[in-house]
Amino acid sequence: MAEIAAESTHGAPRSVRHEAICHAVFELLSEVGYDRMSMDAVAARARASKATIYRAWPHKPDLVIEALVHRFGGTPEPPDTGTLRGDLIALMTGACRVADSPDGAVVTGLMSAAAHNAELSRTLYRCTYQMKHVVHETIIDRAKARGEVPADTDPDLLHEVLHAMVLTRRIWAAGPLDDVFVVHVVDDVLLPVLRQARDPHA
Repeated sequence: MAEIAAESTHGAPRSVRHEAICHAVFELLSEVGYDRMSMDAVAARARASKATIYRAWPHKPDLVIEALVHRFGGTPEPPDTGTLRGDLIALMTGACRVADSPDGAVVTGLMSAAAHNAELSRTLYRCTYQMKHVVHETIIDRAKARGEVPADTDPDLLHEVLHAMVLTRRIWAAGPLDDVFVVHVVDDVLLPVLRQARDPHA
């Protein structure tokens, strides 16, 4: 990820300016959405110079991803409960908690915008899939070692199904993203699918 340039306004430390810029991005995404958010508006909201922002993040998707990583962190530690079911419940619970928050509404809006913005789509893919893939891979590898899933189970399957279930529930407002939903997805969808899965690329 790009680092904030050394320049700062009003003598503010670089880390403080970075925080303000990332916060401004999320505020504007929440208020006006991705398409209407401009780099100039971020600069004005964060009280940062346009030159500082454009030098660090020449393109809007780069700035958005910087804000996402700042907000949610990089690659999280995979849950390690000792069982696949426990790991999946922990993973689903965390995903639902984020999706059900104001930040989740911002991410959902970005996903919708990405459907007609190839550059944003590629950038979101790197942030939400490639950076997180090691979590799903680790969970499946541990499950393989314990004999809980077939040896050729594809970690992509976990990522794809979990993401689709949470995002669909969020977009359609089909019900609460609560513990009942978590257990339903884990017991009725993820575990049956993963236990019968075969790598489609094999």
